[in-house]
Amino acid sequence: MSRPAAPSMPTEKQIRDLYEVVSTLSPGVKISRIGPDGVTFNYRVNEDDDSGGSGSGGFPDRPFSARGKNG
Repeated sequence: MSRPAAPSMPTEKQIRDLYEVVSTLSPGVKISRIGPDGVTFNYRVNEDDDSGGSGSGGFPDRPFSARGKNG
Protein backbone atom coordinates (compact mmCIF):
# COMPACT_ATOMS: atom_id res chain seq x y z
CA MET A 1 0.00 0.00 0.00
CA SER A 2 1.46 3.37 -0.98
CA ARG A 3 1.84 6.29 1.34
CA PRO A 4 -0.41 9.31 0.72
CA ALA A 5 1.35 12.23 -0.92
CA ALA A 6 2.38 15.12 1.28
CA PRO A 7 0.50 18.36 0.67
CA SER A 8 2.33 20.67 -1.71
CA MET A 9 2.94 24.39 -1.41
CA PRO A 10 1.14 26.72 -3.82
CA THR A 11 3.27 27.96 -6.70
CA GLU A 12 4.29 31.60 -7.09
CA LYS A 13 1.89 31.94 -10.06
CA GLN A 14 -1.01 30.49 -8.04
CA ILE A 15 -0.28 32.95 -5.22
CA ARG A 16 -0.12 35.93 -7.62
CA ASP A 17 -3.33 34.89 -9.41
CA LEU A 18 -5.17 34.34 -6.15
CA TYR A 19 -3.96 37.64 -4.70
CA GLU A 20 -5.18 39.45 -7.81
CA VAL A 21 -8.67 37.97 -7.44
CA VAL A 22 -8.93 38.48 -3.68
CA SER A 23 -7.62 42.07 -3.87
CA THR A 24 -10.33 42.82 -6.45
CA LEU A 25 -12.95 41.64 -3.94
CA SER A 26 -11.35 43.35 -0.95
CA PRO A 27 -8.89 46.15 -1.79
CA GLY A 28 -6.09 46.45 0.74
CA VAL A 29 -6.09 42.74 1.59
CA LYS A 30 -2.82 41.39 3.00
CA ILE A 31 -1.35 37.91 2.72
CA SER A 32 -1.09 36.53 6.23
CA ARG A 33 0.29 33.05 5.65
CA ILE A 34 1.31 30.74 2.82
CA GLY A 35 1.51 27.01 3.46
CA PRO A 36 0.43 23.58 2.30
CA ASP A 37 -3.11 24.42 3.50
CA GLY A 38 -3.31 27.30 1.03
CA VAL A 39 -2.97 31.06 1.20
CA THR A 40 -4.51 32.92 4.15
CA PHE A 41 -5.42 36.59 3.84
CA ASN A 42 -6.29 39.27 6.39
CA TYR A 43 -8.80 41.83 5.23
CA ARG A 44 -10.51 44.94 6.53
CA VAL A 45 -13.97 44.47 7.99
CA ASN A 46 -14.90 48.08 7.22
CA GLU A 47 -12.97 49.82 4.43
CA ASP A 48 -13.60 53.24 6.06
CA ASP A 49 -12.31 52.17 9.49
CA ASP A 50 -8.54 52.13 10.00
CA SER A 51 -8.81 51.56 13.75
CA GLY A 52 -10.32 48.07 13.81
CA GLY A 53 -8.61 44.96 15.04
CA SER A 54 -6.16 44.33 17.80
CA GLY A 55 -3.57 46.96 16.93
CA SER A 56 -3.27 45.65 13.41
CA GLY A 57 -4.10 48.88 11.56
CA GLY A 58 -7.65 47.93 10.58
CA PHE A 59 -6.94 44.29 9.90
CA PRO A 60 -8.61 42.28 12.66
CA ASP A 61 -7.89 38.62 13.22
CA ARG A 62 -10.31 37.51 10.53
CA PRO A 63 -8.41 35.33 8.11
CA PHE A 64 -9.73 34.24 4.74
CA SER A 65 -8.14 31.05 3.54
CA ALA A 66 -8.26 30.01 -0.09
CA ARG A 67 -7.75 26.29 -0.51
CA GLY A 68 -7.51 24.02 -3.50
CA LYS A 69 -10.18 21.56 -4.61
CA ASN A 70 -8.87 18.85 -2.28
CA GLY A 71 -8.42 21.11 0.74
